[in-house]
Amino acid sequence: MPVLRSALLTDIPEILRIQALCYTSIEPERASAYTNKLAIAPDCAFVVEEKNAAGLLAYVFALPIQLAKPPALDADDLTLPATADSLYLHDLAIDPAARGLKLSQPLMQAFFHAAQQRQLAQASLIAIQGSQPFWQRYGFHSEHPVSQQAEVREKIRVYGDALYMTRQLAGHR
Repeated sequence: MPVLRSALLTDIPEILRIQALCYTSIEPERASAYTNKLAIAPDCAFVVEEKNAAGLLAYVFALPIQLAKPPALDADDLTLPATADSLYLHDLAIDPAARGLKLSQPLMQAFFHAAQQRQLAQASLIAIQGSQPFWQRYGFHSEHPVSQQAEVREKIRVYGDALYMTRQLAGHR
C-alpha cells in the first residue's frame, strides 16, 4: 500500500532516479537543487513510498513564490520571498513502473494542503513535455496575464516547449 510522507534529505538519490526516468526534454536537476528546495520549504515536499519496499514511487516539490517570479531551473541558491502569493509546483514525477496507481492524487492533495496552510491565493507551475492536459484536470490554465510577461516567458524558455500555468485557490478571489 503506497504511503505519502514528507520528503527527507535521504530521499534525494531516489528523487534523482525518478527525475531521470521522467524528464527527457530537459537537463536533470542536480542533487544540490533539491537539497536547497527541501531546506527552504520542507513543508512543501512530499514523496510516496511503498511500505516495506525499497525505493520511492513518486514525489512533488513546491516553493512559495511571487507569481510573476518563477524560480530558475536547477538553482541551488534559492531563497523564499518575504511575501509569497503563489505555491509554485516545481516538480511532480511518478516512477513509470508505478503509473496507473493514481499517485498524483495524494501528491496534489498534499500540494494544495501546503498552499492552504501558507494561506496562498494561487498555485502555479511550468508545464513541460506536453503535460498541459494533465494540469488542466487539476484546474490550472495558461490564460493569466502573468503568463505573457516577457520576464516570465524568458525564464521558462530553458524548459523548451513550456507553458506557465496558474490556478486560483479556493477561498481567495
